[in-house]
Amino acid sequence: MKKLLLAGAAALVVATPAVARDNSPYVGIEGGVLFPKKQTISGNIDFTTNGTPGPLDFARSPVANVRYKTGYDLDVVGGYDFGMFRLEGELGYKRAKAKSLSVNDAFVSALNAGAGTSFTSGTNFGLDNHTTVLSAMVNALADFGGETGVGGYVGAGAGYADVKQFGESSGKFAWQILAGVYAPVSSNIDVGLKYRYFRAGRSNSSDTFAFNAGAGPCGTTAAPFACSGGTATFDSDGRFTSHSLLASLIYNFGAPSAAPAPTPPPPPPPPPPAAPATQTCPDGSVILATSTCPAPPPPPPPPPAPTERGERGR
Repeated sequence: MKKLLLAGAAALVVATPAVARDNSPYVGIEGGVLFPKKQTISGNIDFTTNGTPGPLDFARSPVANVRYKTGYDLDVVGGYDFGMFRLEGELGYKRAKAKSLSVNDAFVSALNAGAGTSFTSGTNFGLDNHTTVLSAMVNALADFGGETGVGGYVGAGAGYADVKQFGESSGKFAWQILAGVYAPVSSNIDVGLKYRYFRAGRSNSSDTFAFNAGAGPCGTTAAPFACSGGTATFDSDGRFTSHSLLASLIYNFGAPSAAPAPTPPPPPPPPPPAAPATQTCPDGSVILATSTCPAPPPPPPPPPAPTERGERGR
């Protein structure tokens, strides 16, 4: 699961850019892994027959630690994106199974000594090994980027959480810290990766374990007494605390932003001016059609007449 989430985070970096929408409502679903922190359990023992002779009750004190396996965290969200600020509501469900319940030796020894039983520190004493949390939260988030690609956000939330453990439910105030990244993959859909730190109020839940008297012997050699049954009570007034890593799928209701109008091409250059009309004159010159050809040159003068000789010269 962790590898899948890390792969999803890498996919965000190379996701196809689209245009995320500000000033629009959105809804989404999220899911991922839950890492609850260990809790301390208190316990006490009430023997049916106690006093002298008889076993002494065990006063309430911390007697066990419970560690959890990796669980799962699911939620649905809906909100409004104001641009650099988002406000959303969230309904969540968390569930984890106990990995180990370690009861201290002092508690087990007191129980075995008074009841003649053979319990061990690994006995679960009938405790419900699942913890579930139902929550309703309001989150305020500061949003960065995301208009044309990868974006991110940080924020916090507060609300109500019903924590069920040891078979009992306890509703308390809860708060959380959130951070995440996201990227649009279409005109209306974002995918993301989200971290959550969650902390609920004190649970004040408890469970009882009834035991019967064993075969004994009970007490000491110097002061033996009849073994006694009774009731062991386990409770926790701690706070359920967890870390989560979630993948998210968000649908934005806003219409995609219109693409900017293309820049119009420059106007074509004006056509070249038309060539003026011309005419060719008889002398071969080319002149404007509106002009007058030059007059032709005058004809050359005639050659002179030959001179006649006189008779003297014969």
